Amino acid sequence: MMATQDETAESQEQVRVFLRGLPRSISTAMTKCMSFVDGVQVWFQPYLYSYHNEKIASLSRPEDRELMKGMVLGDNVERAMDMMKRTPRGKRIDNDLYRYPWVKSQLETQDPDKELIFIKDMAHVMNKRYEYLPTSKKFRHTFLIREPIRMYSSFFNMVESFPATPGAEHKTTKMLLDNMYDTDRIYEYTYNLWKYTKEHLDPDAIIIDSTEMAAQPEKLLPKYFEAIGVPYRERYLNWDPRSDIITEWIASFQSLMADYGNGVITTAADSSCFMPEKPLPSRARLSPDILHCIESAQPYYDEMYAQRLKP
Repeated sequence: MMATQDETAESQEQVRVFLRGLPRSISTAMTKCMSFVDGVQVWFQPYLYSYHNEKIASLSRPEDRELMKGMVLGDNVERAMDMMKRTPRGKRIDNDLYRYPWVKSQLETQDPDKELIFIKDMAHVMNKRYEYLPTSKKFRHTFLIREPIRMYSSFFNMVESFPATPGAEHKTTKMLLDNMYDTDRIYEYTYNLWKYTKEHLDPDAIIIDSTEMAAQPEKLLPKYFEAIGVPYRERYLNWDPRSDIITEWIASFQSLMADYGNGVITTAADSSCFMPEKPLPSRARLSPDILHCIESAQPYYDEMYAQRLKP
């Protein structure tokens, strides 16, 4: 079918965009939305996979390495394992390849036939690893933030919902999180990366708030596209609900299947549009660990929120 006049864009230089999110910040829904942009190639969480591999390798005891590998890759999640057997591999890569230097080299040599390279990742996993960021000025850098009370309550609920990894039934959620993340410093590390990015890579780095995007995508999404230099189409507000688009993402085969199987990205992968968030959780029902994380994060969130792209 011939493209209509408004669907035809003039030839332009390839656009490369980082979307660096917080956990539980609709970043996967954003990625699925962007998967239907004309001429796009999606990279999904290459630095997060590298971070997990680095952290697992740093554990001194073999049993701890196996325990954390099971938690991260979902080796105990039957649904993920079943999907691995029957799902086309597509563009997904073996998890062991993911290392920070390898990711940098891959992102610096992109497919020239694509109009848009979209890289979705977690911001906090770049802490003290800025030398592995591509330095080309061709990259636009964007950040996705979320109010700390929303993010941390969702994050802790997600981890607590994981099936128990064999051998880890006695360990608390906090113990497991502390083995992999500086959980109460996620916003601090995100803020530091934003500051570094503005100073060294992209002085016009964009911030969007996930709650505002979910509530007003018809206002905010066109502004985001304009800011990154990609033609916007109204059809990007709604997309195909089938999850098999994820086989087109360049990602860790094992981790992507595990994340889908254990519910981390399932809702977003099956989505067809942005959905407004639920009401704020009650602080009175949150644990001391969650409240501590919220208090630590709030100043960093507030400063970034003040600089966000508004609907």
